[in-house]
Amino acid sequence: MYENYGHDKEQTHNFLKGFACPKNTDVEKFLHQKALRFEESNNAKTHLILSDLGEILAYFSLSFKEVDLNIEKMSKSEVKQLDGISKHARHIRVFLIGQIGKNSLIDNNPVNLSDILRHIDKVLLRAQKLIGGRAMILECQPIEKLLHLYERYGFKQLTVIDDGQMKTLYRVL
Repeated sequence: MYENYGHDKEQTHNFLKGFACPKNTDVEKFLHQKALRFEESNNAKTHLILSDLGEILAYFSLSFKEVDLNIEKMSKSEVKQLDGISKHARHIRVFLIGQIGKNSLIDNNPVNLSDILRHIDKVLLRAQKLIGGRAMILECQPIEKLLHLYERYGFKQLTVIDDGQMKTLYRVL
């Protein structure tokens, strides 16, 4: 990430401190404490959305994940839509939106979820052309308002094995 923005590792680390998200401290902690490590190990790529002045407006992190489907609780057409081949698939590989965050330190921050998802779509459609891939997922807390917000942007709840406390949502590219 730091190569993309013309900074060395320490400068980039300090630059990322210009991001805050008090509504979700996990999102803030990820950018401050883990994003660079995940970049260096190629486990995830973090993308910054910057203002014309170079301030961080928002960010998102992308990776891959293999998901174990609970096909007993899914329609065969939904399974086939996700897998692309089989209506009996038990596992699928998907793009994972690991983090999405908007910077609360920016007064009147113009970025909204629609803008962030548009940036995510651009990146994933480029990746899809290079390596394939059918769907993206995100995992979020089971808060009705949050679930409805993502559903407004085309995400659907996915029944997976070992979902834990989080809800898994998906959207086909």
